[in-house]
Amino acid sequence: MIARVRGEHDTHWGRWRPSAIGEDGTVASRQRVAAARDESGATEVDSARLRPRRVGRWLGVLAVAIVAGYLAASAAVGERSSPRLPATPRAWLDAYEAAAIDNPTRVCSELFAPQLAKAYGNTVHGTCSGYFRQITSFSVVVRRVLRDGGTAVLELRQTVRPRDWAVVLDRRGAGWQAVDLLTVDLAR
Repeated sequence: MIARVRGEHDTHWGRWRPSAIGEDGTVASRQRVAAARDESGATEVDSARLRPRRVGRWLGVLAVAIVAGYLAASAAVGERSSPRLPATPRAWLDAYEAAAIDNPTRVCSELFAPQLAKAYGNTVHGTCSGYFRQITSFSVVVRRVLRDGGTAVLELRQTVRPRDWAVVLDRRGAGWQAVDLLTVDLAR
């Protein structure tokens, strides 16, 4: 004969549920399982099943935060490392005059387009920066600034050893960059 717990097969529960008798086969272990139920009705076993899901969610949130931080940091570094081109043709001339003597690398890498810097690099001095290390500063006067859309021409007059020359500028993003220098007599 098998011993049964009173009410084990009562139908008033609505459906049959397996017995929660523990490994030792006693009703006391069933009471421990019932006591382990938390307020939401989940047992310790249910909580153990949900724990990896919670950890996975937190890891997912952490990964998204790390990726967002990385993208924000790389964008900030990219903005700082990108050249700041002068906003107007006259501002380009001011930047050129300041950098030609003190910072030839800036002239060659930012203020000049790559093709123009390469042309200066093909001179006797071997590199664009080498060319600017050999120059002397002469004052210039802006005679005219001609603009047509994304192109501008600065007509300049050198005051010492008088000579006319022009700088052809192209609009690059929010600034101006030199694409050609003309040292011949300019057409009026």
